[in-house]
Amino acid sequence: MLVLIILAFLTIGVLFYSFIIEPHRLKQRHYQIKKDKQTVLDISKAYDMYQEEETIVIAHISDLHFSHWFKPRRMNRIIRSTIENNPDLIVITGDLIDNYQKWPHRSTNRLVEKLKKLQAPMGKVAILGNHDHLNDGHYFVSEVYRNADFTLLDNESIFGSDEKTSMSITGIDIESPKVSFSYESTLAEWQILLLHEPDYVARITNIQSYDLILSGHSHGGQIRLPFYYAKTKGALKYTEGLYLFGKETLLSVSSGVGMTKIPARLGVSPEIIYYHLIPQKKAS
Repeated sequence: MLVLIILAFLTIGVLFYSFIIEPHRLKQRHYQIKKDKQTVLDISKAYDMYQEEETIVIAHISDLHFSHWFKPRRMNRIIRSTIENNPDLIVITGDLIDNYQKWPHRSTNRLVEKLKKLQAPMGKVAILGNHDHLNDGHYFVSEVYRNADFTLLDNESIFGSDEKTSMSITGIDIESPKVSFSYESTLAEWQILLLHEPDYVARITNIQSYDLILSGHSHGGQIRLPFYYAKTKGALKYTEGLYLFGKETLLSVSSGVGMTKIPARLGVSPEIIYYHLIPQKKAS
């Protein structure tokens, strides 16, 4: 009987943690990246190393999965994080909403309002994910991004520059009729690719042209047990963290922020990732 009581309390504790506590534990991860990707440093706990003014900072958000149980107010911690870290560029790599058919439309204005509060001098860029397309939700999500001052990339590239650097950003949406896996390189110092499902890197014809590929989709498994965690089609090989292709191309797979299927996380905290790119002239 005592064993059953202990097991019951443990089960209740795990459920409380995974449904109430961990989904609210937004983790910040910081990577310092040079053109030579073999010198990537995790500087998440080295505060002084990511305050240098000459670095270019990209904030990477993914898989928000807003729904009737994951409401726009959850953006508050992300907004505070971006204000604190002052990124030059903000990107969202897909799955803004979970399912358009079940979307609570009374939350639309609030969602736009929260996304508008994200600010970065080089702009805000997004791509769509597979959940954004469910039940023709891509029309709605595209309008939300437009009203929130985001540039939505539908299998296209944009170029930007300032006094610190130049950057080319390509966004691939594999659900789009315009999908293409081949884009010309530019003379930009940094070549960035946004791709929601990381396993599709295998189809990129000129992968070595990119410095950084940003992805999501996997949720890091969302529920991770010591002996098991779920994998998702499109992220079976590349599930979370960093992967190096050759000497120059780094793939980063975010565990995301939101949840799908069940409103719980266990062993995989929500995260926002900051990439601190060191300009070539400073790295040399």
